[in-house]
Amino acid sequence: MRYPAAISLALIFSLAGMAQEPEQHTIKSNVEYRLTRGDLPALTFGLEKPKNVEIISGGEELLQDCLSDPLKWSQDPLLFRLAHTHAASIRSCRENSSPSLHVIFRRVGDEPLQAWVHLDGHGAQTSASRLAHLGEFLYNKIRFQNNDQDLMFDNLERSFSTPLVATQDPAVSISMRDRLTLFTDKNVTEVQPYASSVFSSAALMLISPTRIWGRGADNYTNHLVASFSHRLVTYGLQSAAAAALHEDLRYRPSLSHNVWKRSAHALFSTLVQETPRGSDIVFANIVAAAGSAAIMHATRPGQEDTAQDNFYHPGVLNLTGRNLLGFAEANLWSEFKPDIKHLVKNKLLHRP
Repeated sequence: MRYPAAISLALIFSLAGMAQEPEQHTIKSNVEYRLTRGDLPALTFGLEKPKNVEIISGGEELLQDCLSDPLKWSQDPLLFRLAHTHAASIRSCRENSSPSLHVIFRRVGDEPLQAWVHLDGHGAQTSASRLAHLGEFLYNKIRFQNNDQDLMFDNLERSFSTPLVATQDPAVSISMRDRLTLFTDKNVTEVQPYASSVFSSAALMLISPTRIWGRGADNYTNHLVASFSHRLVTYGLQSAAAAALHEDLRYRPSLSHNVWKRSAHALFSTLVQETPRGSDIVFANIVAAAGSAAIMHATRPGQEDTAQDNFYHPGVLNLTGRNLLGFAEANLWSEFKPDIKHLVKNKLLHRP
């Protein structure tokens, strides 16, 4: 496979445009519901656009609330305003709680203050929540859609049961022991990683040049070393990144009985995960895929000829694509593993 990076991205991103049911809630209705909490100035709304709703009255009071209450609000630096037009001249305020009311203010000369508002799934009070918001933003760009307003309403209802204070994003409910178990299952304690390395090494031995990998038994042994080293580095980086970014990478099977929908879910889960606030980019997989590719390209374990100009050494981009394909294959296996076991046990072996 000459271009695994392009193929892997095409397989995953092509699923992003799957149709959704019409939403019952809108940006305007959700913001109006947020105002019923009683801790913000009264607002009057004008035109609603796909990404925000215009504030035609109450914008000045809302700006003053933002400037005077740093416990409730954070102001976005220029870097986080670059996604908006007139980034240098606008002021962007975001609630520290989640879901977060996000307001853009713009004043032009002596004209009345212009303001637009929408809701995001994550607040702005920590670097982790800013990164989570970036994932939310990228996810919406990938699927060419905006925030799920029905889900936003559900999260608003949930947030109303908490005190009116800035709160941290809820921690991912996975312990360090569970993370360690997940890592060892993928590399040490299960049969699958060993079987995968054994068979893939045998297949690659038949097509790889001996001047790179050696001859005879050394050829196969070197392939085995490279395969297992690649797995340890990739999943080691994945586990470390997931812990640092507070991501839970345990696979969640689809609830559908349709084979195509289940396959789509497995592939899509390679780069997108479901969280209490909706779907977020899985940064740990991206970090692991790219980081492992860079390390393996630089070290080339098991290879006897490590010349940088050797034609048979895949580049970092191709290795990154192969890593993403590996994550997708692992998700597919997790999705259909119970069905395969049932088929083998009951249909082929005829065991009850």
